[in-house]
Amino acid sequence: MHSEASQKSQKIQLRKDIRRKRAIIDEKKRAHWDALINHQLLAYVSQARPATVAAYMAFDGEPDLAPTLTALYENGAKLALPVVRDAPGKSVITFSQWKPDSDLRPNRYGIAEPAGTDLVRIIDIDLVLVPLVGWDKSGGRLGMGASFYDRLFQPFAELDKPVRMGVGYALQQVSRIPREPWDIRLHGMLTENGWFTCGG
Repeated sequence: MHSEASQKSQKIQLRKDIRRKRAIIDEKKRAHWDALINHQLLAYVSQARPATVAAYMAFDGEPDLAPTLTALYENGAKLALPVVRDAPGKSVITFSQWKPDSDLRPNRYGIAEPAGTDLVRIIDIDLVLVPLVGWDKSGGRLGMGASFYDRLFQPFAELDKPVRMGVGYALQQVSRIPREPWDIRLHGMLTENGWFTCGG
């Protein structure tokens, strides 16, 4: 019990520290890093050729992938964004189809999500671009604390598809993210410095 409480406390402090660092990134530097991330992402998808990509709308200082999402759509990829839905016990996220002209509405957290579009099943997604607060080279991910992604991908934890690619800045890296049994590991990580496969 003490160990679990300790892990939670470490995560809370890490989350505060990293979000603070991310929030004070200079605007010009952020724009430059976002451009590099989008460039690296396009290079990755040109190799991997995913037919269906799940992504996110930038929030709280996350890298903005909008230019790449539009380019992917124009090149024929099917795109999806997370939608928060009420469920017995706890809210969950699912993915709904997104197009550049889709109606977007803010959810309870203020994050834009598609309204009135078709559900996209996890098994049909080839690549999911996962937002995060912190990351480590082994694939450890620190989210905002609601465990939406961990719960969503738990049934697929040992599978290679969909590829779980974290997206963030290099300054969000830490030596080790405290991991609990239900935390889902990333397959890869994308930053302004490029993308790489995470170690086990």
